[in-house]
Amino acid sequence: MARSHRRIEISEEDDQRLRELEISRHTCPKVRLRASVLRLHRQGWTVPQLSNHFDRNHQAIHNDLTRFSQHGILGLADACSPGRPSHMTPEIEQFLHEKLLEERFWNAPLLSEQINKTFGVTIGPRALANHLQRLGYSWKRARYSPAKQLDPDIVQHHQDSLETLKRGHWTAD
Repeated sequence: MARSHRRIEISEEDDQRLRELEISRHTCPKVRLRASVLRLHRQGWTVPQLSNHFDRNHQAIHNDLTRFSQHGILGLADACSPGRPSHMTPEIEQFLHEKLLEERFWNAPLLSEQINKTFGVTIGPRALANHLQRLGYSWKRARYSPAKQLDPDIVQHHQDSLETLKRGHWTAD
C-alpha cells in the first residue's frame, strides 16, 4: 500500500545546521547524505524524487524523515551498535588492581591467563589491554634488570676490557 504524500517542517535554523553537516569533510558520509535528503525535502522534493536521485529505496527515505522528525539533528547519526557484552566484572577489575600492585612483571597475556585460571572467563590479551587502558593503566616496554647487585670487581674488569677495545687494542683473555 502506497503512503500518502508526506511533508515534515524544517526550520531555517535546522536548515543551516543541515547545510553545515552537508558540506563538512569531517562529518560521517551517512550523516551528510541524510542532511542532503532533508535539505532537498525542505525545498519541496517528494519521497519518490529523493529515492530516485539518491538511488535509495522509499523506506530508507521515510526512515530518514522519521528520524529527523522524532530526534532532530541528533537523529541523523547512527547509534552505537551494542556489540558483544563484556566479560569484565567488578570482581575481575578488583583482581586486576590487586595483581598490578604486586612486585611482579605482568603483561596482558599473563593477566589474561591468570583471569582464565581464577574466574574461568576467557578475555583475550588485546581486549584486556584495551580495558586496562580505560582503567588508567599504561603499558611500557619491559626491560631486563639484574635480580641482584653485581659484583664490583667483575663490573670493573668488564669496564677495563671495554676501554681497551675502544683504544683499538685487542686482547683475548
